[in-house]
Amino acid sequence: MICACLTAGVQAADATRVLILSASSAAPVVQELASQFTDQSGVSVLVSIGSSGALARQINQGAPADIYISASPQWTDQLVSRGRLDQRHIAPLARNQLVLVGPNSSRQTGVLNVSKPLEILRRLDGGRMAIGDPSHVPAGHYAKEAIANLGIWPAVRDRLALQSNVRAVLAMVERGETPLGIIYATDAALSDHIRLAAIIPPELHAPIEYSVSVLTGRDLAPVMAFYRNLLSPKGRAMFERYGFGVVQTPTSIQSLRTTPSTP
Repeated sequence: MICACLTAGVQAADATRVLILSASSAAPVVQELASQFTDQSGVSVLVSIGSSGALARQINQGAPADIYISASPQWTDQLVSRGRLDQRHIAPLARNQLVLVGPNSSRQTGVLNVSKPLEILRRLDGGRMAIGDPSHVPAGHYAKEAIANLGIWPAVRDRLALQSNVRAVLAMVERGETPLGIIYATDAALSDHIRLAAIIPPELHAPIEYSVSVLTGRDLAPVMAFYRNLLSPKGRAMFERYGFGVVQTPTSIQSLRTTPSTP
């Protein structure tokens, strides 16, 4: 397996390898499944990671990819509306949860009561809160929605440290550059350098749903084999092992959503 970021110099996708654009939060699972797939099939797999929105832009600009894994239906629907994704091969993949985290170096170790938002402001103590950039990072969009529903958006919007993806948010908190950050529970579970400050109730934001899609015209045998591998019981179990919630796959392994929503 090869892990890299796609650039203009990457050759066009072909039938000898599978090119995947994956939301960064799903990367650990996708990379492990890709490695196993390569070992078993001999087909090379290239995984490019980033925010779902940034990857969607790459696809709109003609990135030579085969499969797109998004952490938000907004970007999937946008690509469907532009004819970039094969509507026959779009399926729900997993779910996630938001958590509020702080660095291990912090002297404040108590768990915050989210039902008392002023506790969050006191924990910030004049510092910044790290979140993904809501304009293209689903975790940031969900975080902004949760902050707004807590009623503290006016108090924190000018004190946000916006990052390019959820992994960058995690790294910033790990380094102690911000007292708090909002990331996915699955990313928090991978780090020994942060501590949980609070679990953000899911009713404060839209459901966090991942989907996997095959790009238009890329329904080649190795691509479809890996697509089905992601949706297989083995693939689901891998996502579950990394802390994701699993969802039922439609019998036809197609999207349950047929009409794109407005991004």
